Amino acid sequence: MVGFATLLILVVQATLGTSFVLTPRAGCSISPSNLDPEPIIVSGNFQFLYAEPDATSISLNAGETVIISCPGGTLSAGSTKLDATVSAVCESGTEFTIDGKTVDFNNIECSRNPFHTARYTGKSCEAGGKEIEVGFVLSDDTFAREILICFDEANLNSLYSTYDLTRSIGNHESGVARPSFIEDDFYNLDRKVNDLYVRGGQQATINGLLGLSASSTKYIEDSSDYFLSRGHLTAKADFVYGPQQTATFHYVNAAPQWQTFNGDNWNTLEADVRDYAEENELDLKVYTGTYGVSTLPHEDTKEEIPLYLYVDDNGNKAIPVPELYWKVVYNPETKQGVALLGVNNPYQTDVTKSVICKDISSQINWLNWKPTDQKAGYSYACEVDDLRKSVTYLPEFEVQGLLL
Repeated sequence: MVGFATLLILVVQATLGTSFVLTPRAGCSISPSNLDPEPIIVSGNFQFLYAEPDATSISLNAGETVIISCPGGTLSAGSTKLDATVSAVCESGTEFTIDGKTVDFNNIECSRNPFHTARYTGKSCEAGGKEIEVGFVLSDDTFAREILICFDEANLNSLYSTYDLTRSIGNHESGVARPSFIEDDFYNLDRKVNDLYVRGGQQATINGLLGLSASSTKYIEDSSDYFLSRGHLTAKADFVYGPQQTATFHYVNAAPQWQTFNGDNWNTLEADVRDYAEENELDLKVYTGTYGVSTLPHEDTKEEIPLYLYVDDNGNKAIPVPELYWKVVYNPETKQGVALLGVNNPYQTDVTKSVICKDISSQINWLNWKPTDQKAGYSYACEVDDLRKSVTYLPEFEVQGLLL
């Protein structure tokens, strides 16, 4: 059977009486990580572009358009000055047409590390929350979204974050420097959020709630992992490119998390999810959230006291220390999902009170955590719809089975 391309060549040969052969235009192959600072590269509909799992470069078809942007800075290619955001049409190899000029992708320079933004979308979300998106402003009317967050303004707590985990996460750039967290305009407090997270700030607030002296190290220790870290909801390592990774450092993408848990079972859980996506070559939807408020006993009354990072002179509280962290991993193609949970309190004497759904972790063979290790964070897995019975603010989507 003669294919269309072969037939076209034969027709041309017959018409011209020559052995001339039409060669299809080759596509482009680009590696954004080769550029430093690294610009934002998205498709025409503002979705981040990735190399295939077994490749090191993004492959594009000839004639395909991508958007290249340096938010907060400027773009150039050698002596050619470009707009901060440009449309680039693939010609071949690393050559693109930008504003009528041929430009080598490898000569493109971003004047600074791209500026990332966290902003209200103007929409509401579950449990009376307000929707916040994190990503990159490409122009006045275009935004490349990376993370979506449901934020509880009353308690200054993020109920959940959600993002797309690419099957190409194995191409994750390593060694990207960790920037400082950004407070933005979401916290209307008389103290900086950063001051609440430093150990001295934690000791002053937590000890005050528990009837301890301000300098007590009974729970918040001076030089160990018994302290409350800035626990990412959506992790830095869940993204491929350096600019994406640094964009996770907004306080609305974090909650107080005991470092004993953050650096152990939760860290293992996050790595296991990434490995699962990479090894099975799956694009996954991931939701990560908080539930409840962790407690510790009052020094004198022994009453269990809810923990917060902020308490004002009138006793108003904000930024709760979550009782649980949860993560739902979902495959939109098969509609399979699983909920993974961990108890956020190394001092909690009865972890069973924080088991809010039936543990089915024995069925999940790709987890490498230490589930019964309390210091590491007592952990378990549940069916998604079972989790919904307690975490009622998990967004609605159809689940048809376990993600095994």
